[in-house]
Amino acid sequence: MVTPDTQTPPPPPSAQTYVVNDSQALQDALNKVQAGDTIIIRGGRHYRSNYRYPGETIRGFTLANSGTADAPIRIAGDTSDDSTAPIIDQGITSTDEDSVIGIYLLCASHVVIENLEIRNVHSSGISSSLGDCASSGIKISNTHIHHVYGDTNVGGIRLSRTSQVEISNNLLHDIYQSDRENTTPIVTADSDNISEIVIRQNHFSNSDTGVRLQAQNDNHLSGIMIQDNHFELLDKAVVGITNSLNGASSADSKISELQIQGNLFLETASAIDLDMGDTREQSQGLSVVNNTFHDIERIAVNLSGIIDIIIYNNIFSHVERDLLITRASSQLGISTNISEMDYNLFWHTDYTASTGPEWLLDLGGTNPQTFNNFSDWTSAFTDTLHAHLQSDPDQVSEFMDPLFSDSESLDFTPQSTFAINGGYHGETLGAFTDGKRPGPGNETP
Repeated sequence: MVTPDTQTPPPPPSAQTYVVNDSQALQDALNKVQAGDTIIIRGGRHYRSNYRYPGETIRGFTLANSGTADAPIRIAGDTSDDSTAPIIDQGITSTDEDSVIGIYLLCASHVVIENLEIRNVHSSGISSSLGDCASSGIKISNTHIHHVYGDTNVGGIRLSRTSQVEISNNLLHDIYQSDRENTTPIVTADSDNISEIVIRQNHFSNSDTGVRLQAQNDNHLSGIMIQDNHFELLDKAVVGITNSLNGASSADSKISELQIQGNLFLETASAIDLDMGDTREQSQGLSVVNNTFHDIERIAVNLSGIIDIIIYNNIFSHVERDLLITRASSQLGISTNISEMDYNLFWHTDYTASTGPEWLLDLGGTNPQTFNNFSDWTSAFTDTLHAHLQSDPDQVSEFMDPLFSDSESLDFTPQSTFAINGGYHGETLGAFTDGKRPGPGNETP
């Protein structure tokens, strides 16, 4: 006889599909869905909600149920009849203070969101809970989020304590925050160790920050892939920071195994800004590979508090001020060190190999060094034995015109011989390889 403790559990109920075409029906479906269920939102319509889940202050369409890894909850716009994607428009303007977001994932895990437009919202287009609960298995794709307003904690997509994240093929732009000192991450670890994060083939533009990663107090972010994205008209494209939270005197947070690969950084003030130096834990493992940097106003790569850095197969074109900065950490024992930097191409019509721009090591530290041109940079380790390097950088790299196919049409496919086959193992340099361009869909130029 089988005892109750070992009986096989009953099979789950059959998955349900809810087709909705108005705002109340959408929230009703969000209240009902269970693991494996799907909500189809009819296209060509507008949806708006002031709904507030009991005990919460955030308003907007709210999902408080979770799927499973094998049976996620799916929320999808229906464009099967060639209609436009359904539009969640909360009607918020830049002067409104009501916290009405697009979709609020309240302690919800294993959720797929796709084929929507979300606009005119406060704080965030899509947000996880910012409270005590952790989430996992969130996938957001083919969604257009724009005109997001607020004072602080503003982000097109805002995920806290969320692992197993995939954000792909989205368009995010016009995200405005009045308090620029407290920008919000796209992914943050503020109470747990967060891993398995993929941010791929998105287009970020006309905002303060594209992707912001933040590890706080004694928590870690690891296993992050930022790949094949198009960053344009931003103050900072990719930001990573480790710090304390809520008045804590110091932090033991870190960010590890971060890959930034195949991205286009275009007309941004600063491209990559990673400050892991305000912590007692050593961040480790950064790959900056096969990216194209073009028309960078200030700094291409700015690093502090991370070791095991490799930078290769990149094209740095028209960086106006600083190609690379490494900064001193504010904590004793926390280092910055580049393991390998080579097979890159540098170009600016106003410079030569023996004139600007600059590479700076240990800025703000005890051994600051400035290299005013490419020729000096390639002997930086031999000349200074600097602790931020392991060998002379960019021995195979070249200072030359990449001969982009058509930069005016945003086709940055290189045509120079070195750029085509001068990379590591004979690979093509930059983000435009194999006939593809960064951004949603990886369209052929």
